[in-house]
Amino acid sequence: MERRIRYSSFSAYFILGVIILYVIGHLINRGVSHMAPLVATEVVRIGPIDTPQTFTGIIIRDERVYHAPRDGQIVYAVGEGERVRSGTRIASIQDAAEVASINRDMQVLDQNAMRVSTMRHDQTDPNVVRLNNHIRGQVDNRAHSFTSHNLSDLYALRDGLNQSITHRNQFIISRGFSAAGDYAREQADLLALLGVHSTNMYARSGGIMSPIVDGLESVFTLSGMESLTREQLNFTPDTIPLFPPQYLEANEPAFKIVGNIWYIAVYIPNELIHDYAVGQTRTIFVENPSIGDFIPMNMRITQLKTYTRDSRVVFRSTRYVMDFMHRRNVNIRTTQTVEEGLKIPNTAVASRDYFVIPISYVHGIIDNSVLRYTGEGNVSIPVTVAEWAGAFAHIRSDTPGLFYGDVLLDGQGGRHTITDVRTVQGIYRANHGFADFRRIYTDEPITDRGGSTLLCPVRNRGSLREFDSIVIDAGLVTDGQMIW
Repeated sequence: MERRIRYSSFSAYFILGVIILYVIGHLINRGVSHMAPLVATEVVRIGPIDTPQTFTGIIIRDERVYHAPRDGQIVYAVGEGERVRSGTRIASIQDAAEVASINRDMQVLDQNAMRVSTMRHDQTDPNVVRLNNHIRGQVDNRAHSFTSHNLSDLYALRDGLNQSITHRNQFIISRGFSAAGDYAREQADLLALLGVHSTNMYARSGGIMSPIVDGLESVFTLSGMESLTREQLNFTPDTIPLFPPQYLEANEPAFKIVGNIWYIAVYIPNELIHDYAVGQTRTIFVENPSIGDFIPMNMRITQLKTYTRDSRVVFRSTRYVMDFMHRRNVNIRTTQTVEEGLKIPNTAVASRDYFVIPISYVHGIIDNSVLRYTGEGNVSIPVTVAEWAGAFAHIRSDTPGLFYGDVLLDGQGGRHTITDVRTVQGIYRANHGFADFRRIYTDEPITDRGGSTLLCPVRNRGSLREFDSIVIDAGLVTDGQMIW
């Protein structure tokens, strides 16, 4: 019985001791987990790497600039961006005050004509009825233009109504007595006077009307496309917005007619276009200023001139001409491929030198060593292989007892002199509370837009993974240093 009591007491004390140790350990762990590390760390996350390269090119168009034939106010007869045919009246240059006065006189004359028509008794004349129905039909057929804001139809409606009303008034007056001669003479006098104070401008070829003239139409031309220099293709125009002119002096640019075909001339590295050829149609990605994104566009290669490192490529297109009407340069990409990468602060990257040694000179299976020849004997030096790279082993250059120029023995009579030193980049991983140097692979280091973060390809998974904890400033630690 006494033995059983002693055994029970021992068991109780043992269990109590285990509970106490557990509580103490839990409190220590909580304290350590809430304790700030000795050096700053952060968790690695995966983010997007924008691999596409962006290039800036020059836009070249068929642009025909029309100049004012006289001083005066410009009045446009067609809207901006409207497609016109050869012979279309585009604008007129007017003496504003004189033209306004003449137009008022013309309006008074028309009103008088209407007054005469209302006093006549033959308004049932079938010709007059036909003309009135024609005028009403013009308004009805183009009524949708008032809601759709179709400027082309509105301008056409205005011109058509003016002509129809004038024709009808002339017909009505001509049916009268002496009034017909007076009306015709007064109208002819006003039209002649209007011609003195207003000059119409017509398109000599078809295209798209633009009232914006930036002065570069004679610099970037179709005929000069072959001789464009690298400096011209790198030209960045002034970003000050341009507006249509209101008053012009003689010979100043009034507007331009732009053709449907446009070109992009750009320099691209040869490795990105090694399979390009003149005549091919390629899909490139062009930054559209209207939506602020790169859109795929099929463009034909019309010129390709190759230099040592890059080529001057000229692309041709007939689409989206309106979106680029007022731009001189544009950004393009040959691909839109985006891949994922590990985001690492630049300050976390450290460099380390390694001796590159043939694996036949590394001895041991678990614990590795090299045999250094001293001239008086051989010395076995323990080493840690950081990486096995094919037929070679990478060993830290600061390994105690091992130096640049040392001669190693393979035990079979072979000798190797240490002369190959490789510098690699890496970070200090801090997963287990101490600094552990891990190599990262950055054949083509890419920084984000802020320039403060290095984005490494996902193939670093062997040495670094997402959610690993790393030291932010590699200059504050050494390999094996305690972090917490």
